[in-house]
Amino acid sequence: MVTTVKKWLQKTPNALLCVLGAAAFLLAFCTLAYRTPLTEVWMAPNIDNDEVIYNRQVVSVLTHGGPQGYFGYDETHAALGRYGTWGPLLIWAYALPGFLFGAGVNTVFWCNLLFTAAGIAVFARAARLTVWQCGVFAAALVCAWAPLSAAVSGGSEPLHYALCFCVAGAAAALGRGFSRRWLALAVAACALETIFRPYALLLWVFPLAAVWRCGRRPRAVCLAAAPLSFAAALFSMMQLSAPYFSSGGMDFGAWQLLARADVAGAVQHALAHAAKEWRTAWVGGILPTLQGDAQYVGVGCVAFAVLLAVTAVCLAYDLRRGRPCRLKLCALGFALAVALVLLFMYNIAPRHLTLLCVLLLAALAAEDAPRAVVWLPVLAVLLLPLQAQRSSLSTWFPEMGDQVAAVEAALAESQQAVDSADAWDHTLAYAYDDGVYHGYLYGVPAGMGIQFDFNTYLADAANPIRSRYAMVGHGTDAEARLLADGWQELVSTEELIVYERPDAAQE
Repeated sequence: MVTTVKKWLQKTPNALLCVLGAAAFLLAFCTLAYRTPLTEVWMAPNIDNDEVIYNRQVVSVLTHGGPQGYFGYDETHAALGRYGTWGPLLIWAYALPGFLFGAGVNTVFWCNLLFTAAGIAVFARAARLTVWQCGVFAAALVCAWAPLSAAVSGGSEPLHYALCFCVAGAAAALGRGFSRRWLALAVAACALETIFRPYALLLWVFPLAAVWRCGRRPRAVCLAAAPLSFAAALFSMMQLSAPYFSSGGMDFGAWQLLARADVAGAVQHALAHAAKEWRTAWVGGILPTLQGDAQYVGVGCVAFAVLLAVTAVCLAYDLRRGRPCRLKLCALGFALAVALVLLFMYNIAPRHLTLLCVLLLAALAAEDAPRAVVWLPVLAVLLLPLQAQRSSLSTWFPEMGDQVAAVEAALAESQQAVDSADAWDHTLAYAYDDGVYHGYLYGVPAGMGIQFDFNTYLADAANPIRSRYAMVGHGTDAEARLLADGWQELVSTEELIVYERPDAAQE
């Protein structure tokens, strides 16, 4: 039996072993970390409101080739197309594997499991990890926890993490010697991640550092592709993506002051923003976490700080010994630079910090596996107690499921009678922060658009409502405004009411 297994392993391509190993590892993690079988997961009761927007856009591609209505915020939409804040490319990145799973509530969820397993497999294959290195990498991922737990969600983070795995793996492969296929992978992964998140322009340091001594042509490819992908990101943000809430997004105030030659004002603005973000993170997350009351933001910051420190120590050791340290140097530089961008221009979001942790973990696994007997226990002691706990995932239950089905049936019937090419006639306005749980938006039929409108926006009679439908809570100010304007009730459930615009209802 042992001889047969050895012969089978010898005949099996390494790439297939990496794929099978990554899938088995992820399945084992999900089995140990969650009581709920993956086949029983129902994403609608989840807590991230972005997830339903991802899902509804993806299923619109699968069923209609794209949204028939507008996705946006406070009755806005993209200058070109009908996609939301993240633009069409991210949605299509999910739609392509989504054809394997079909259009449903869990489409993005299954894609995330696929992306996570594929990212791990590609990294292991590209970096040529030994069995020992694979074991170290798997153990380190478990200690970090967040990159794996993100796989069982409907958010977009697993795709970003998978692309980072590809970048790190391809950089490791290029460090061994030039290869067109690994350069192509690195360029594609860096370009996609830059388009999705413009700060990922800094990711190009990985392939650049790896091919710098491989001749002018590989360097030229990276140096040309980096600004092109950044330009594509800016075009996508300005033309193909719906504008986000005015209170969100990046803070470019310091750069605007610099453009007016107000250097002192720019510095003051940046420092004030950083101080505010740090104070919020410290008081609301880091300090309680250090005191034993683990908080989402605090756990993300502590995990990032620990991995940053471990990587820095390993880098210093390698520099003294003259050992290979290119990956760690790139990962550490990228992590510090992006952390500063988040602090001074955005916010300290754990999902972005986890992306940095992914790169640090990849560098440690590829270059410092022999010393894992030292740094791996550090991760286990400092990080595992903060996050590792067996929990349950959301499943279907009639109190919510029946209401989702009622909303879907009413809207589908109404849409069948709509003979209009106007995208607003295929759009529903959702009263955000109005007491109606966003999971009910899974009841919006595939193809329809969704406007995330603040309840205060919908309640203000001075604000136009272009959407044909509106979902609001019972007895709210937003409902009062709709009734005053003559909107007609389409369907009412225990938690919500969907109204139809008065002029539309008379068609």
